[in-house]
Amino acid sequence: MGSGNVGQRAWRRAALGAVIALVVAGCATPPAAPPPAPAPVAPVAPAPEAAAPAPPPPAPELTPAQAKTQAQKLAIEAVDLLQNGDEAAARATLDKALALDATNELARKLLDQVRADAQKELGPVYFRYTVQRDDSLSKLAQQFLGDRFRFYILAKYNDMANPSRLAAGQVLRIPGKAPPPATSPKPPEPAEATARPPVAAEPEAKSSDEVLQAQRRARELEAKGNLEGAYAALSESLQRFPGNEALTRQRDGTRAALIRSYDREAAQAFQRQNLDLAIAKWDRILELDPANRKARLERERALELKKKMTEKFGGK
Repeated sequence: MGSGNVGQRAWRRAALGAVIALVVAGCATPPAAPPPAPAPVAPVAPAPEAAAPAPPPPAPELTPAQAKTQAQKLAIEAVDLLQNGDEAAARATLDKALALDATNELARKLLDQVRADAQKELGPVYFRYTVQRDDSLSKLAQQFLGDRFRFYILAKYNDMANPSRLAAGQVLRIPGKAPPPATSPKPPEPAEATARPPVAAEPEAKSSDEVLQAQRRARELEAKGNLEGAYAALSESLQRFPGNEALTRQRDGTRAALIRSYDREAAQAFQRQNLDLAIAKWDRILELDPANRKARLERERALELKKKMTEKFGGK
């Protein structure tokens, strides 16, 4: 009896030890490692917006004197455009000129011609004129209308789209009455007739004296180097005695000399890179002779050089 209890207790102790060993072994097993955390995702920066283009710098403010000069240049450009029949571009250029200087006489005069009805403006009365080799519409406008810059309305009066295309032998309509033909010298009167006091010849003689005085005065001014004054005096005399051949020849000769003088001064100013003075001299040539191709080309060359220098030196 006693020995059986001893054996049972020994067996229980062995079983309990085995259970404890199993429990200890189970506690010794390390737990499974948790899954790795996902790597943080870096935030994506938004794409920078395209920078808006910078606004253009404001146009520099012109002084009244600069505005007048620019307006006159535009008016001269419009003369060239009208000479070549580009009325639309000329109208836009003249509008710009008058926006800069509303008192610009040349721009206003040209724009009036562009807008005018030539037939109503110049009237239905006209005579026919055959174009000579050296004629231009500017020359004919000066001769018959008293103003060379009225060439464009004269072209419209003759339905000419391009005033520069004037050919020798072409027949034009000139508004107004034809000037009296040049009279040949009268034969000497009989002796008894010469004793009569002249009646109708007195006004003619007075006019002749005034013409001679005007010619003499112009020569004196020209001798002093005042070509501009001589030209102005002759032009004024021609307004009083239109069609006078002697005055017309002398005025045309003085104008040619004046153009040569301005061209020489413009070339010298251009060589000294005084571009504003050179451009002003060529502008004056184009006022005297709108069809002067050399002056127009030289003026464009000076303007282009001035533009390049302004861009290079920032207007200084």
